[in-house]
Amino acid sequence: MSRALSSTALAVSFLALAACGWTAWRQQQAQSPDQVLQARGLVIRDAQGQPRLILGAPVPDPAGGGKPLGPRAAPLSGVVLLGPDGAERGGYGTLDVGGEAILTLDDATGATEVFKVVANPDRGATLMVKHQNNTGAMLTSWQGAPELMFVDDSGRSFYVRPGMPSAP
Repeated sequence: MSRALSSTALAVSFLALAACGWTAWRQQQAQSPDQVLQARGLVIRDAQGQPRLILGAPVPDPAGGGKPLGPRAAPLSGVVLLGPDGAERGGYGTLDVGGEAILTLDDATGATEVFKVVANPDRGATLMVKHQNNTGAMLTSWQGAPELMFVDDSGRSFYVRPGMPSAP
């Protein structure tokens, strides 16, 4: 074998070994439990291909029945749960404006938040429970003191606040 051919064979062998070693190292790194994935979002789909969970920074605007329901009050980063028809069924995240953290559960259409917790960094917390017929209850510390409000199906509000006279 000529000296040039021998050197070429040695160089090709070295490159092949280096490529195999690098590939094996990359596969080991990709399977490492210490691997950190970085992305702006992740969509988990069910067996029919329907998105069911969205993790994003920010997440998309809400939808119900496959149609957009309008923009969010402010961009939201977090997790959104979707029903089998694509309607938003709830989520957990932080708003870019105001710094609030929220947790919601929505009705089957995605149009009504039937359970909502809001934690505001400057104004305390609020818990809201609502029915689709607009009755509901709210417990809040928004104004610096505990407050409880009930709303009946006619829209009338009943409040319980510290310092208010008790109902007979």
